[in-house]
Amino acid sequence: MSLLGLDIGTTGCKAVVFSEEGKILSHAYQEYALHIPSKDRCELDPQEVWSAVRSVIRAVAADTAGKDPVRAIGVSTIGDSVTPVDKKGSPLHRTVIGAADRRATEEAAWIDVHYGRENAYRKTGAPLHAFCTLPKIMWFRNNEREIFESAWKFSGVQELFHLNCGLDPMMDYSLASHTMLMDMKGKTLARDLCAVCNINPDLFFPLGSSKTHVGKISRRSAENLGFSEAPQVVTGGFDQCCCALGAGVLDPGTVALSVGTLEAMVGISHSFRPTHALLEGNYGLSSHVVDGYFIALGYITTSGAILRWYRDTFCGRQKQGGAMSDKMANGPDPYDAMVHASPDGPSSVFVMPYFAGSGTPWLDTRQKGTFFGLSLTTSREDIVKGILDGICCEVRLNLERLREAGVEVKRLRAMGGGAKSKKWMQLKADVTGIPVEVAAVKEAGCLGAAFLAGLGMGAFRSFEEIRKIASVECVYEPRQHFTRQYEEYFQRYIELRARVKGLDV
Repeated sequence: MSLLGLDIGTTGCKAVVFSEEGKILSHAYQEYALHIPSKDRCELDPQEVWSAVRSVIRAVAADTAGKDPVRAIGVSTIGDSVTPVDKKGSPLHRTVIGAADRRATEEAAWIDVHYGRENAYRKTGAPLHAFCTLPKIMWFRNNEREIFESAWKFSGVQELFHLNCGLDPMMDYSLASHTMLMDMKGKTLARDLCAVCNINPDLFFPLGSSKTHVGKISRRSAENLGFSEAPQVVTGGFDQCCCALGAGVLDPGTVALSVGTLEAMVGISHSFRPTHALLEGNYGLSSHVVDGYFIALGYITTSGAILRWYRDTFCGRQKQGGAMSDKMANGPDPYDAMVHASPDGPSSVFVMPYFAGSGTPWLDTRQKGTFFGLSLTTSREDIVKGILDGICCEVRLNLERLREAGVEVKRLRAMGGGAKSKKWMQLKADVTGIPVEVAAVKEAGCLGAAFLAGLGMGAFRSFEEIRKIASVECVYEPRQHFTRQYEEYFQRYIELRARVKGLDV
């Protein structure tokens, strides 16, 4: 039996077929456009996304058809997204993205007044913000009345996939707990909160476990996706949870670190404890895809994206003679050429990496990035190192805040494109002062989704079996000499960070 892990992200989708032993049999990737109709809005076209999903699935289906055909599909998707659909399952509006679209600021403020931020957090584990799904649905009611009244359901990306496969959709607990719609203790829709907000709970699909068997793809959909035999579909879950599972992060103390366009930190817990300290840090506390576990989520809104911005803005692909550009586009590590050239030790430049607002703990969408310490002697390498140092300082800051809030933090386990850079991973260990393990399978989100598919179909009996598949490739220990240097750098970083809080120019 081969298992397909499908990862539907913000800017592209990826399909990876694994054997039951975790060996990659085929993979495909395709991008799609991010639509930004105004500065406060960020959307995806559901038809463009489905076209890309269909394309990558058809590619891997054709590649594995004569060898080991796909028997089950698990889906890893972005959270907090919402699309109104009619009774035929057709979208009535583009998909409103989660942690990028802030159109529902007034609705979030209304919930704060009429229900309370702390009450909502204790109930749902979601820090109240315009990013959340519930305020976005209220925005549709307040601003797009015709669409709201025509909507049969408000769907996440996960359920849209089920609809397109001819199935009765289900929203898994890990994604539901990022919407601000789920009562975390009862694992049901938060009906009292919905009542206060005058939102009918029937507007949402049923909830279920991340390993729930949704059903077999319809014959028509199977043909459309290139399958000779229709595979089964298992719910899957929130992409960062799937990444943590695919990296083998099952135990409290190990924090999953996804390193790519942005960086996300996932801390593991055995209990749901929505403390004031976690709320103050805007850390979402939600269900894991692993039964009985919960996660605390922190993130940095721009990581690899800043390196790409710097390269494209200041270096120029032609000026590179093609070497760096080609390597970054097609090589084993898209950032390693820039990272490798940066000097060891703290940079003379301090960079506040808020190029798309700040992530946790501030979660200020209007915060701006800042450079300190530039002079006529500053080199490109100094600036790149300042960017890397700033990102690592943000990781350390979030880890310290999570630890202070009661989340166990002993080591990091990194995955994603940035985890391929040895120098960057060593730097993270030096700055944070804790070991950084690198997952052997970089496509951890797809592996996590595929593993959930295997659990749902009986190929695996327990989550513990992921340990046989998700091995650690290498470990970077903190180098004490550099850790001591970064202690002073970090304290100066925190001082400068305090000066720019609220900067919006």
